[in-house]
Amino acid sequence: MVRRWGLTWTIAVAVVLVLGPLLAHPVLRDDVFDDKSVLFLIAWAPMLFAGLMSWALVWSLGQRERLDQRVRGAMEGHPLNRELAWQLLLIVCFVLSMVLLSRVLDIYGEETGTATDLSMSVSLVSRLLFLFAIPLLIMDRSGLTLDGKGTFMPAVALKVREPWRWLGLIPVVGATVVIGYLIVPYIGLPEPSLTLYAMLLAFAVIAVCEEIFFRGMMQTRLEILLGRWGGIIATSVVFASTYALIQPYDAVSQLTGTDLVHDTGLSMLTYATASVLYGYLWTCYRNTWLNVLLRMAIFVLILPPELDVGI
Repeated sequence: MVRRWGLTWTIAVAVVLVLGPLLAHPVLRDDVFDDKSVLFLIAWAPMLFAGLMSWALVWSLGQRERLDQRVRGAMEGHPLNRELAWQLLLIVCFVLSMVLLSRVLDIYGEETGTATDLSMSVSLVSRLLFLFAIPLLIMDRSGLTLDGKGTFMPAVALKVREPWRWLGLIPVVGATVVIGYLIVPYIGLPEPSLTLYAMLLAFAVIAVCEEIFFRGMMQTRLEILLGRWGGIIATSVVFASTYALIQPYDAVSQLTGTDLVHDTGLSMLTYATASVLYGYLWTCYRNTWLNVLLRMAIFVLILPPELDVGI
């Protein structure tokens, strides 16, 4: 029953989280319907293009059914509902850690008179702890280490040996080219610098943590419970909602920070849309590195040339 109605319920929740803020917040309506709507063209068109490319490649050259069997085998014996409950708790802890660490750094900055922006450090520490280290211990081990089952899924996601699973590089490049074509003429590209390289390294760590947590762990389990698209949409809702909650404390988030209602609607229209593509890439290729590469490429393209985003 849960699997049968999973997609319906997840779409319903997503629609409510979009329409509710749109109806309640005039600023969000202006953002969506006035000349700023080009931002949503940038958010949606490349994702649709890359998704269609992925579908065509997997349908013609891939072996997704066999790959899905490996994933189901890797998840055999895992207490999926309990693990998902742990993940939701870890997201709550992640959000709280962002809030608390940011406030501590603000107090420290006021007392010392320093202007150093450590928000990227907060992002890294919180993600490494709550979206990577602790989840790995809880999810991919889960008391199954003795018979080896706990190590199956990381091997599928990170040790990609089948050539066809790298075909996802084509839609990754396609999405990057389309986004670059739409946005670079207006904002330009950041100049090479030590700051840019440091930001790329930091964001690579952030992307790895988030893709392992949201796609490799959460979506994989939700797909088994809710079906393929139910898992993709449900994960995208959680992903976008998390970014809406951490926006005031996160150097990576590209939301406006107007208020929670506005940021929730905006996040659902941008982060959730991007997450649908990340989720579809994951369900096609089960290759974490493709998702990380795409996210890093998008990160570079949307960076302002002056690099004033928190490092």
